[in-house]
Amino acid sequence: MHKGHANIKNFIRSENNFKGSIPFKVYKMESWFSGETYHSHEYMQIWYVYKGVVFHWINGTCHEMAKGDVFVVPPYVIHRISARDLDDVIIMGCEFSARFINSQFDDFEKYKDIFDFAYLQPFLVEDTKIKAKVTLTVDSQIQVENIMNNMLTEYKTQDNYYDHIIKAELLKLLSIIAREYGNSKRNKESKSVVEKYRNNVSKAIKYIDQNFYKDLKLDDACKQAMMSKSYFCYIFKIMTQKTFTEYLVDMRIKKAMDLLVNTDLSITNISYNVGFNDSAYFCRVFKKVVGVSPKYYKKIMLDENGEM
Repeated sequence: MHKGHANIKNFIRSENNFKGSIPFKVYKMESWFSGETYHSHEYMQIWYVYKGVVFHWINGTCHEMAKGDVFVVPPYVIHRISARDLDDVIIMGCEFSARFINSQFDDFEKYKDIFDFAYLQPFLVEDTKIKAKVTLTVDSQIQVENIMNNMLTEYKTQDNYYDHIIKAELLKLLSIIAREYGNSKRNKESKSVVEKYRNNVSKAIKYIDQNFYKDLKLDDACKQAMMSKSYFCYIFKIMTQKTFTEYLVDMRIKKAMDLLVNTDLSITNISYNVGFNDSAYFCRVFKKVVGVSPKYYKKIMLDENGEM
């Protein structure tokens, strides 16, 4: 954040923005809003797109925001908002100064490293690192809308202890957005790592598919992928949504299901053919995965096919 931004023409100071008894305000804009020009402010701002599409301009780049998107703008950051169809836009927003979080504070920049501001760390960053928007999950959208509406009700009624309730809701709101921000960042990093090692892990998966009936070990798959055990397990789980053991067991059980219906092999022989060295153990695993014993599965499948 750069204090020099406070010198621009459209700089809004906290004392000019907060007219109530607390340095906080929350609102719902349902048609027109004044955000077309570049501006900055010495307080923090959160906007959530409740309906329609808006454009958030920051660092010379336009970011399209739609229903479910949110942005958090720290103090002194120059930005602007525009919309193609103002009559079809609903924004829920809130603004607050540092002293609303803690009455001893007067400036986010000065106190951003203090523990009390831990939930603000993802947002109190330099202009070039600001995340212009965060796309919320459906569950988080519902939570955010409920929180914003609760704050709006308290702000309008100003019943006893309304400021404490608003502060509690605000901290919850910031925590939810910070979590979403962290998740989106980790997901982006995970995708990058997966793409880097996709071919390696795919080679190992092909090897497992072709040799599932053998006494396969995790080390065998790692050698095929030419990766360390911990890293292979991490990428493998992302790509298959299963651990190595879960994937191997599923492969064996699926093959066993096919052999039970389409061959006359005994259950003992089938268990050996799909990689189990103990038929009793095979039956236990089969029932756990399929829900019925191998013998009963064979009976009901043949009955359905009219062969018994």
